[in-house]
Amino acid sequence: MSTVIDQRLVTLDEPIGADKAAVIRALADAVVAAGRATDTDALFADAWAREEKDSTGVPGGIAIPHAKSDAVTEPTLAAARLPEGVDFGSFDGPADLVFLIAVPTASTQDHLAVLSTLARSLINEDFVASLRSAPDVPAFVALVEGALQPKEEPAAAPVAAGAAAASAQAAAG
Repeated sequence: MSTVIDQRLVTLDEPIGADKAAVIRALADAVVAAGRATDTDALFADAWAREEKDSTGVPGGIAIPHAKSDAVTEPTLAAARLPEGVDFGSFDGPADLVFLIAVPTASTQDHLAVLSTLARSLINEDFVASLRSAPDVPAFVALVEGALQPKEEPAAAPVAAGAAAASAQAAAG
C-alpha cells in the first residue's frame, strides 16, 4: 500500500480552500496533476457526492473524504495539512489534516484497506502529532507510508483495531 501516496500528493501549511468543497477540489486536482486520475471535475463530483451523504470529518481535527471514481486510474491518497482548520462536519471542530482517498470504481478492497489502515493510525495521538509537526513533505510522506505498511499487532490490539476498521467501513458507506 505504500505506493498510494507520494510527495506530489501532499500540501503542507498552504491555504488550499476556505471550505470543504474547495479543499476536496484542490486535492482532486493534485491527484490529476500527479497522473493518478484523468478528470478533476469527475473525481471532485464523486468525492462531493460521498461527502453530501455523510460528513467525513472525524474527531481530532481530521477529515477523510473519499471516493470511488471512474476518473481514478490507481488507488491514491492525497493529503493536506492546513494552516487554518476547515469545517468538515466533525462534532469537535474544524479539520487541519485532510486525507483524500481516491480509488478506481472497481477497487472496493483497495478503498477499504486504505481507509481502514489510515483510520487505525489516526486514532494514535502520537502519530497525529507527528503529522502536525512534520518539518517538510518528505517527512510527512514517510510517516504516512510507515503507517500504511502492514504490521503485526500485539495480542491486545485487535479489539481496538477491529473497532477502527468497523468505523472506517461505516464511514465508507
